[in-house]
Amino acid sequence: ILLTSCGFGGPKPQSGTYVGEGRGYSKEAPIRISVTIDESGAIYDLKILSHKETEKIGGKALDDLVQAAKEKNSADLDTVSGATRTSEGFRQALEAALQEAKEGKGDSEEKK
Repeated sequence: ILLTSCGFGGPKPQSGTYVGEGRGYSKEAPIRISVTIDESGAIYDLKILSHKETEKIGGKALDDLVQAAKEKNSADLDTVSGATRTSEGFRQALEAALQEAKEGKGDSEEKK
């Protein structure tokens, strides 16, 4: 059973834009994401800033994971079949960004 601390208990994420990184399939570069949290503490926007995952597998998985994270407002996401390491790296990046949001350590400027 995979348990994550994001989305349940603890302090509410503070509004702002936060960046997180996680190691996916690529050994060359981490998956970097930007998460914008709205005033209610929900994920308002989520963008992939950079990655070196394969476009046909990892790239498609990242698109699916971004959509799922927005819908669930959580890092508690299912692994995309065939893209286990990419899914793990994305969850790691999202968890890191959400932890920053809970600690209020984000950028002061909005990234749109």
